[in-house]
Amino acid sequence: MNRATILRWLFRLVFVLACLFVFILLVVLPVGASFLITNSHFQFRERGPKTPEAVGLSVTPLEFMSQDGIPLRGWWSAGESSKPVIIFVHGLNRSRLELLERGADASRRGYGVLLFDLRNHGESGRAYTTIGIFESRDVCAASQVVKDRAGNRSQILWGVSMGASSAILAAKQCPGFSAIISDSSFLSFRDTVSHHLSLIFRLPAFPIANLIIAITGYRVGFDPDAGDVEAAVRSIDTPILFIAGAADRRMPPALAERMLNETPSSPKELLVVPGAGHGEAFSTNRAAYLTSVYSFLDRVRHNSGPSRRLGGS
Repeated sequence: MNRATILRWLFRLVFVLACLFVFILLVVLPVGASFLITNSHFQFRERGPKTPEAVGLSVTPLEFMSQDGIPLRGWWSAGESSKPVIIFVHGLNRSRLELLERGADASRRGYGVLLFDLRNHGESGRAYTTIGIFESRDVCAASQVVKDRAGNRSQILWGVSMGASSAILAAKQCPGFSAIISDSSFLSFRDTVSHHLSLIFRLPAFPIANLIIAITGYRVGFDPDAGDVEAAVRSIDTPILFIAGAADRRMPPALAERMLNETPSSPKELLVVPGAGHGEAFSTNRAAYLTSVYSFLDRVRHNSGPSRRLGGS
């Protein structure tokens, strides 16, 4: 085999490998990532209590339907009729157990409590996971359950990570909540995909993240911009306490600070907990976390205080 023939075969091999690389990068990876976002049934093993009885919380099991027909399961505790009801919304790959201890603490303070599993999580029905877009429908359905059971008692949303994003999106979709506790919320569906692609795989947002977002929106049938939490914050007048972990690389405090400053005329506050990673502010400093939450809710009830940053300890 002469030198020219060898070079031709080497060129063809390089060309084929280059085409294969481009195909994997621009087709296989975006499609695979899209399915991973929407179809994964992975769930973290919760490290805390596994039953309401373990934390002294008396509940009634309930099942209700989301606005698009997905069956949802949860626990209801009525609390004192003079106190608001808190709807707890867990994070991605979690379940209602993630917020069980917080729910029990709220119950001891007299609040009504609704803990439930979002679609495609825990014991609720299988569906696409959309990082808050369709999950906001679940939150609105939970709000309707509270209205059916507790009448006109005020409602508070308390979410972590995807649950916080879902809560804020729901406040725009079905307004009327008296306050939101937003712990480690995402900025938007688009930002979440782009940021995690860079953080985990060290890959650029363009064009891979754009392809993942477009493919997912097409497959599942939603507008990715419907998951813009930052825009929802600008459009609602609900008091919000943003909570962030100082060591959170996924959703760093600067993002929460950015949302805090979106609407300075409405009551919004920020708590940054030193040393806490993503969604770990409660486990890192439970006392400071709970004191800040209920102090905020007391201030909201008395309609006092502009937007501000709280000190963590």
